[in-house]
Amino acid sequence: MKVSMVLRKARMEFKDLKLDYCGSLGNQSYFDQKCPSLIQESAYTFTPSSGVLMSKDQNYQCSAL
Repeated sequence: MKVSMVLRKARMEFKDLKLDYCGSLGNQSYFDQKCPSLIQESAYTFTPSSGVLMSKDQNYQCSAL
């Protein structure tokens, strides 16, 4: 199943969610609806080099349009 994911400046639009950019560590960027004090605890982790978007429940493979 294909799902749209759009990055606009410091926001990610994914499914029906609007996620804020919480920060990056190494090659991973973290997104959440409300950023936690430890960015590693964010709901979504995106690795731009591989296109992998991970949540606590699922992993997604992103491809550029």
